[in-house]
Amino acid sequence: MKRNYFLNSKLYKFLNLFLILTILPSAIFLLFSFEGCKSPTGPVELQPGRRDYTWTVDTLNVPYTVLESIWGSSPTDVWVVGPGGDKDKTIYHYNGQKWVNDGISRPLAPAAVFGFSQSDVWFGSYGNTIWHYDGNTLSKFQDYTIPNYPYDGIQNFWGDNPNNVYAVGFADSNNIIRGVIQHFYNSQWNIVYISPLISVYEVFIFIYKGNSTDNNYYLLSYYGVDADTAKIYEYDGNNKLKGIYSSPASQAGLALINNEVFFILGNQICSRQNNAFNTLFTVPGNNFLHGIGGRNKDDIILEMTDGIAHYNGSDVEYLYHFNHPNISIFGTPVIFEKEVFILAYDFQNNLNLIFRGKLN
Repeated sequence: MKRNYFLNSKLYKFLNLFLILTILPSAIFLLFSFEGCKSPTGPVELQPGRRDYTWTVDTLNVPYTVLESIWGSSPTDVWVVGPGGDKDKTIYHYNGQKWVNDGISRPLAPAAVFGFSQSDVWFGSYGNTIWHYDGNTLSKFQDYTIPNYPYDGIQNFWGDNPNNVYAVGFADSNNIIRGVIQHFYNSQWNIVYISPLISVYEVFIFIYKGNSTDNNYYLLSYYGVDADTAKIYEYDGNNKLKGIYSSPASQAGLALINNEVFFILGNQICSRQNNAFNTLFTVPGNNFLHGIGGRNKDDIILEMTDGIAHYNGSDVEYLYHFNHPNISIFGTPVIFEKEVFILAYDFQNNLNLIFRGKLN
């Protein structure tokens, strides 16, 4: 991410701006359980996450398209999207048996997908539009404009309920790129924040909010001439951002863990309390892609440059090794009770891959 075009743009200059801006380190909206469920007798002790997966690799041969975002409500309802040259091949859906595409060409270059159910799914596009699927029809929901910034795109969505959803991305004047936050409330999307000119280039990548005792949202941005610096912000939900961490872009990330935000700072996975970062664990080695997903704090999937690893509350082991070094993971792992979906791209063979792990 990553992995990714965004952080390695110099290696992929042949790609258009669409792909360069949206293939990001992983980063990561999945829900975890940090404290564990509580009972009248005290917290329930978490069991180490299981590692007995059987893996299947699904292949989607979609020329000129890198699928880069994944979301699902269940193992029989998973979406993958990515902007591409053929507008009838940018959206695929898994129905529990196979990946299908409706073959309809739309003026839509999707880079982000997120939802709440089979009948409430948002699609973020390049080109000043937001789309929605209601369970039957995928259609344009709203156009929007940003004066003096004719081109823009949405990187990711997140919301805690269907009437409170955020979209983050960028606005491009052809000379300057600025981060943008949009908010869906009362059936309408509105632009609520545009970043100041701290650089000629800033793109908002992820946004999450913590539990009910934490009123802040947290954002990850990339900025700089080469988008080579990452910054994590606290955001008050109105118009105030406060930087709380910065690093090289490849060394930072965010994840949501059951209403707690996790901060990926280098190889450390951290929480934040009383304005201080607290390390949960450190990922060993140099192959961590700074993307995670999981069921709870003792059952975490780790995105690696050479495969898929796992933290079970005490140590890290690989679950799956890639068969060659030119495979990169995109998006955030989608994890259900017994199944895992991980989106990747095989640059050697120009194939979109979905790694599906199922607990035995």
